[in-house]
Amino acid sequence: MKNFLKIGFFSCVLLVSCGQSKIENPVANPFNSEKSEEQATDSFNPEKYYTTKESVLLASFEGDTVNVLKDDFNDVVRNHPEFFVEFPNDPETTYSKNSDEQFTSEAGQDNYYIYYAYFLRQLYKDENFEEQRNRLMYIYCRLNKMSSLLEGGGTGFAHLYARIHGYTEYSIYLYYLTKNDFSVKYDITKQKDLFKQTLQQVVIDRLDNEYFDDEKRKSDLKEEIFELIDKIYSDITDSFYLAQAQQFYYSNCATW
Repeated sequence: MKNFLKIGFFSCVLLVSCGQSKIENPVANPFNSEKSEEQATDSFNPEKYYTTKESVLLASFEGDTVNVLKDDFNDVVRNHPEFFVEFPNDPETTYSKNSDEQFTSEAGQDNYYIYYAYFLRQLYKDENFEEQRNRLMYIYCRLNKMSSLLEGGGTGFAHLYARIHGYTEYSIYLYYLTKNDFSVKYDITKQKDLFKQTLQQVVIDRLDNEYFDDEKRKSDLKEEIFELIDKIYSDITDSFYLAQAQQFYYSNCATW
């Protein structure tokens, strides 16, 4: 499905239920991002990054796409030099320091994260990280769908679908920085098992303390969420994905 993102109206169709962001990503950037942003602002030439195309594809996942018209794209380029720094920060920090009237609403923040992901991807556009990106998108979306099912849905869960593009791309950026130095070679099965058991126990505790007038509905919900957890478990194939999944869950999706 093709959707156009219109700055000013903030129209973006959100198609996957995900959890509301709660706390700032604590993963520290190893570089001085604040200094890098100041330098970028001082020397920034937006015309270098303008598009001449009628529209730009910002994001795509599972057949759903987000496009933006040329004038809207160039307007964002002109007003947001933070998207072009050499050493970017995580999306939450970047948004909190640089959001303006274009992006102040909840939907506006969603749109900001989509732009953030698009421009961050340009730093390593010659690298092929599609497999890693898709795997992280599935992990994050399934974690948030789990939370959405436990909470009975809500608009907050829908908003984070767009923001997951930003969280995912920052994880890819960290992978890009460290992929040649990745040194964890030992078996992480027990760590994966513990994470899976934690998720399952949260589900059991929540459902056991909720009133259900239909025990079959409770059983069906538990089965559906456990299937999601099994898929998350399968997608965690090494310590990088495990660390990112844990970070995302405890920052955005943990429910007690």
